Amino acid sequence: MTVEVCPKDPLMGMPADAEVLNRAMKPILEKVESIKVVDLLKVDLEQGREMVVADVTMKEGYTASDLELPEILGSLEVLKADGRTYTCFLRIVIRDGFLLEKMREFDLDVIWTAPIYKSRDLFVHTCIGDSENLNKVLRLMSTYGEVRNVVFEEATFSGNGPLSVLTPRQRDLLLAAKQYGYYEYPRRINSQQLAEKVGISKTTAIEHLRKAEVRLISTLLAGY
Repeated sequence: MTVEVCPKDPLMGMPADAEVLNRAMKPILEKVESIKVVDLLKVDLEQGREMVVADVTMKEGYTASDLELPEILGSLEVLKADGRTYTCFLRIVIRDGFLLEKMREFDLDVIWTAPIYKSRDLFVHTCIGDSENLNKVLRLMSTYGEVRNVVFEEATFSGNGPLSVLTPRQRDLLLAAKQYGYYEYPRRINSQQLAEKVGISKTTAIEHLRKAEVRLISTLLAGY
C-alpha cells in the first residue's frame, strides 16, 4: 500500500517550546525541499534507529555544504550529487523524546518499504501488510493531515530491498510467518501450525525459514 497525505503540520505537532528541537529542525525546513527514502537498510522504530539511503533535494541557493543532520537526529554522508539532489546515507539515531514518540507510532505490524517521501506539502509512505494492519496505517496517517490518495497492489520485491535477497518461496513463507504471529512473543502459532497453514511439511517450513533468516541477517549486518 502507498498512501499520500497532505500534512496539516510539516512538523507533526512539534511543541513550540521545544527549543533544542526547534533549533535543530529550522535549518532543515529552510534549506531542504524534499527527502525521498530509496532504500531502508535497517529499521528499529522502537529504539528510534534507522539506516537509510535517501535522495535529498535542496532548495534553490543551497548545496551539499549546507546539508547537515543535527546531532539529536544522527549523522549524514553525501554519496553523490545530481544538480540540487544529493544521494545520502543517513544513520538516524533519535535523541529527542518527542521525535522518538512520533517514530514509535509507526511501529505497527507492517513492513515499511521504499519509497518514502517527505516535503512541506506532501508525505508518502509505503508498506506491506494485511488489510487489518493497513487500515491501522491509514488511521495513523489521517491524524497527520488529509489522506489524498491510497494505492493498493500486490507486493513485489525488486531492487536492493532486504527481501529481494530471498527466493520467492522463502519470501512468501517469511511473510506468512509474520502474518500468522510466528515471530510474536509469545508466538500465536508454532512451526507445525504454520506449515499446515501454507500446505507444506513442518521440516520444509523450518528449513525455508532458517535459510531466509540467515540470508536476511547476513544482508542487514553486512560490514559488522
